[in-house]
Amino acid sequence: MDIRSNPKARYTAIQVLAYGVNIIGYDLIGHWMIGLKLIHTRISPSRGVDYCLTMTIDDTLFFQGDHGRPNLTDFISRMPDDVLVMILSHIEGAKYINQVNGVINSYNNPRVQVFQIRFDLDYSYSDDIDEWIQFALDKKVEKLELNLLDNGYSIRDPAENYDFALPSPSAMVGQTLSLKKLSLTGVNLNEPTLNRILKNSPHLRTLFMCRSELFPRIHVGGQDIKLKHLKMVDCSGFESISFYGFELVSFTYCGPEIEFHLTDLPKLKELDIGEVSLGLENNVFSQISSCALSLQVLILDMWSPKKGLNVNAIIKLPNVKKLMLVMGAEEDDSLLQFTSIAQACPSLETFSISLHWYAPMKRRRKVRHVAAPHLHEHLKVLEIIGYYGRISDLELAVYVIDNAVALQKIVIDPICHACDGDVTAQDFFKGVKAARSSARRQLTPTLPPGVHLAIL
Repeated sequence: MDIRSNPKARYTAIQVLAYGVNIIGYDLIGHWMIGLKLIHTRISPSRGVDYCLTMTIDDTLFFQGDHGRPNLTDFISRMPDDVLVMILSHIEGAKYINQVNGVINSYNNPRVQVFQIRFDLDYSYSDDIDEWIQFALDKKVEKLELNLLDNGYSIRDPAENYDFALPSPSAMVGQTLSLKKLSLTGVNLNEPTLNRILKNSPHLRTLFMCRSELFPRIHVGGQDIKLKHLKMVDCSGFESISFYGFELVSFTYCGPEIEFHLTDLPKLKELDIGEVSLGLENNVFSQISSCALSLQVLILDMWSPKKGLNVNAIIKLPNVKKLMLVMGAEEDDSLLQFTSIAQACPSLETFSISLHWYAPMKRRRKVRHVAAPHLHEHLKVLEIIGYYGRISDLELAVYVIDNAVALQKIVIDPICHACDGDVTAQDFFKGVKAARSSARRQLTPTLPPGVHLAIL
């Protein structure tokens, strides 16, 4: 409900908040507002405790009535929109807390296989969340999910996230956790807690972290770690990641460029890392070189292809069967140099290229570049996401058509999955329609017999 630009929505919010105050309790709402530094208290000899707004709404407003109780609707109607949204979220949070506590208090079974919390909750609810985690661990939970940014669009200072807490080490002496899968969104982890989770969870196979604040240097390794799959999305607070000496199978990292150290990971088959630059100043290939023989899927997210590619740094990836390159493509410069990465994968079967556009999309060149021939014996599928019909798009498609002797299918997705938010819906669909037409016109005449062209 956007009350900032919708008077009707604001009126509804005022009524909901006044109702919530009556149901949950005026003193509790007052306590929240003090904690949020929206109001402060004053002592009146004749009336007891009054609540006073810390901010100015017209003039400084004091609650009126018995013991500082105001006319709720009148008082709430004078709140700024941001304050209304904040208090409403706390009312909804309190209702959710009560619902979860009610279920937990009435639960009599000895075990819980799956325990999921999906609601926008910050550190101010730490006591309740701590108790929920304790309950789940006591019940030998196998799959634990804490999604504390469940509205999907919430942007919160990581310092306001809940800090994941385990029972004290003394309380867990000789005990192990039953966790098999742990998923944390909007939840922070410090180094001792992460190590205790990994070292004390012999069955933990999957760890997912999203928008979590961690610690500067993540250093994880040892044969007592049984983790197989790790995914980190939009996490913060760290500069480097070092994994060594355990049987990790897949690792996904989505976030700003950092330093990687991946050593003695003989089972690592899938690696998805970004953002990376592949110019002379970057050593991403040397960082993953120890995994070169085991990798079968490699995804590299490159946002600045203008910096160029250090071809001499590319390592052989003999067993990679699926390669995806994610690239920014603001101009119409040739991207053929990046096919050198595909050339380093002699077993390649699927080659995916995702082009991220930003308006205005530009066609500048009329001259098509041609790459040096390189035989791809096993390449069967080419996928280009964000194909717009520029010369640089066509160059990539023609390179594969000319060099992939086993090619069976070309998939063209004209929709850019990171297009500029300023593009109107009308212009967006117009661009997609034009891209489909360009792909059909450009590629159909070049298709070898037996190769299927799919335009989504």
